[in-house]
Amino acid sequence: MTELATLNREQTAADLLDPGKGYVLVKRYYTIEEVDAYRHDCEKLLARARTCHTRINSDTRPDYMHPRSHDGVARTYRIYQYLHNSHGPATDSFLKKGFTLRNQIEEAWLSDARYRAEQARLQDYIIVTKYITNAGMLPRHRDYHGPAPLPLLQSLVLLSDCPDDYTGGDFILYTKSNRRLSLANDLGAQKGDLLLFDKSIDHSVEITLPGRRTSLGRWSVLIGARAPRDSRLAAGLKSFLYSAPWYPYSLPATRVMRLLKILD
Repeated sequence: MTELATLNREQTAADLLDPGKGYVLVKRYYTIEEVDAYRHDCEKLLARARTCHTRINSDTRPDYMHPRSHDGVARTYRIYQYLHNSHGPATDSFLKKGFTLRNQIEEAWLSDARYRAEQARLQDYIIVTKYITNAGMLPRHRDYHGPAPLPLLQSLVLLSDCPDDYTGGDFILYTKSNRRLSLANDLGAQKGDLLLFDKSIDHSVEITLPGRRTSLGRWSVLIGARAPRDSRLAAGLKSFLYSAPWYPYSLPATRVMRLLKILD
């Protein structure tokens, strides 16, 4: 495993600020045993977690599963995990380790008042994604469009192995200097490596195909996803409208968000 103490913090920060990069790949950040133990916990949670068909950011929300798609085709199953919930010693240790490097880098930027305010406005959470074989993918997008003057960082960790567990499914970064980088082919990322990257960088995931040896599929975790907290009213209304038995009859999300703005 790469020890944090061996990383050049100044160079790491410079790479994250570089418009030609905006990322750092830390090889062997997690052991295979750590990754497998965490994924096994997530597999159990996926089987029993309550389902909600939208994201809810609240400091009281239990972890839950979200069948998520951008186009109406079944693409992924997501588990949303929140830091206020207890997940057991192994999972809590895994997540804490995932935040360590990010927090150490961002700490040096907190002297900027605008950056500090934007960081405080957003809730940290975790997204575990199971990609559906022959359908799972994400189109090009970015996770942050806000005013932060310095990078808000998040970490991606692959929880299963390519090509044994899945093929295809490559994670693509599009840097701010218009470089296209393949996580697998250009950066050589493997299961257990940690990709720390700027949330405002475009990225995508190519369609996921069957593995050569197992049917496990593509699993990954995004540690340090961030979004504004919902008000108590918004969280309650979203939970009601987007959970069974009401979800099939819910208003379109755009109309719900307009309604929430009126009611808040």
